[in-house]
Amino acid sequence: MGLFACSRVPAESTARHETPLASHGPPLLPAVRDTLVEERGKSSEVSAKATEPSAEAEGLDALAEALEAEGYIDVRRCQDAELEAIRTLTEPAGPKQFFSVHGYVARTLRIERHGPEGSQAHCVSVAWPPGRVNNEGQPVQVASRVNDAWLRLLRNTLDRLPWDHVRLLRRVVIDNRPKEHGIAAFNRDSADDARDGRTLWLHEHLFTAPNHWARGNYGVYWSYHSNRDGMTIDGAPANHELFSPVLLHEIGHLVMYWVANAHLSGPAASSNVSCARTCKDTGNCLRLTPGEREQGCISPYCAPFRFESSTENWAEQYRLYYQSSVSRSLLSEAGSGCLPVLLEQQGTTPDPWQRGLPDMTSYRRSRWDSCGQRECKPW
Repeated sequence: MGLFACSRVPAESTARHETPLASHGPPLLPAVRDTLVEERGKSSEVSAKATEPSAEAEGLDALAEALEAEGYIDVRRCQDAELEAIRTLTEPAGPKQFFSVHGYVARTLRIERHGPEGSQAHCVSVAWPPGRVNNEGQPVQVASRVNDAWLRLLRNTLDRLPWDHVRLLRRVVIDNRPKEHGIAAFNRDSADDARDGRTLWLHEHLFTAPNHWARGNYGVYWSYHSNRDGMTIDGAPANHELFSPVLLHEIGHLVMYWVANAHLSGPAASSNVSCARTCKDTGNCLRLTPGEREQGCISPYCAPFRFESSTENWAEQYRLYYQSSVSRSLLSEAGSGCLPVLLEQQGTTPDPWQRGLPDMTSYRRSRWDSCGQRECKPW
């Protein structure tokens, strides 16, 4: 789930500028998908030299089309082809039992990065229900409200991250399945389950509601939908410079699965990173005082709801690391166990604020239970 803010973004009009983007209306396992989608980009160079396309190339073409139907954009198509504005997603074997996106409409968001090694492009599908309910019968109003400002928020947030982290995200689904802001589910490794460890499911209120206080496990925290208090994404112009700390948090879960826990396989990859362990992982929280339970938690949200692992503590440290120079300095002040890991993962990528992206000059401190709901800690 997600959190979170404040900001230093130039003042902008809050008037609506865009009309809605749309108001109409047996798969391979994700690891195989990723491999073959990447290989198709390589094989296209080889097949272009041949007089007749090989059976292998034709097979990869067919696979790419099937994957795109579910919202996975092939590397070559992202770089070289013009993608249609709106398309309908279809799951080949019919709607999946869990987290189905069958029948949803989608736009393609192209993310580009220019550097010493040349230009790179990565495409993310952004999908939503075409009507007023999602595939689980829950009410949703995305189709009548989604506009270019929503996609701009996704782009601005991804622009803050190292390229390897950007490429982990394949799909974003806005359909109100999460009870809070978002879900970055781990790969269930099932043909009947759309949770693949590469998809974020988001609630529409991330885009339509302002920043607010929210209840965590050890107090209340400031929920940063965007980096600017009082500004909703739904009312922002199409070229706004806002980003979402909530999304940084959710992407942090994907980074945990595929990067921080790359040495693990299967369900173990969804276990908490060792640098973010808390009493939830040792199972002794109930024997500790409130202050002792909070030890190591960077946010009152650090332990997820009804789940005996502190994965949220990792995602919160990831969020603070990329949110602003101020929040990153708080990680050092707090003695963040994951700061060395995050520094290593960033590699040579300059900090967002060093690349001309928005910084934030302040940070809204949490109110902790152990201090009688006071802001007694610097984070």
